[in-house]
Amino acid sequence: MGTDSPFSAEEDVLVDANIFFAIGRPSNPQYRQFRNAVRNADVVCKLPRRVIGELGGPEMDRVQTALEEGWAEIIDTPSPADGDAVTASDIARRTIASETGRSEHEVEKTDGILAGLAIQYVRDRSTMGVIVLTDDQPAKKGIENAVRAQGYTDSITTYGLADIIGDDPGDLLEII
Repeated sequence: MGTDSPFSAEEDVLVDANIFFAIGRPSNPQYRQFRNAVRNADVVCKLPRRVIGELGGPEMDRVQTALEEGWAEIIDTPSPADGDAVTASDIARRTIASETGRSEHEVEKTDGILAGLAIQYVRDRSTMGVIVLTDDQPAKKGIENAVRAQGYTDSITTYGLADIIGDDPGDLLEII
């Protein structure tokens, strides 16, 4: 995507499991496009341990390659003692539950954790901002609601995979 990429080296990039599922294996054109966008922007994708668990562990080829090549790293989830992060996670989880018609305890915890991590990163690190990547629309809405409620709309943004690599299927054709 070049200059159209929303990535910036001054921002942290938190990534949901669904992005790594969508880009597929390292041999997949979407994987290569995503990797190139990340590398060109000189960012390192941060994968919460829970996300790694959803992906099948760090030995999963798509994760292992990203870790070995240095454009992704595993990070810890927010501390349960971090009130702002916990509040953001709770707001996100309530929103997701409302959007999906499920009870809060049935909502995947990782989706809420991404909201808490985003708040924690902006508040505690010397970063210009945080980008959260997710293609899960209820999770995106939950994160956005949490960010708005906590007053971080100027420093936290959510994007999907199409925002990074485009959504033109013609870009994904590979002639063998």
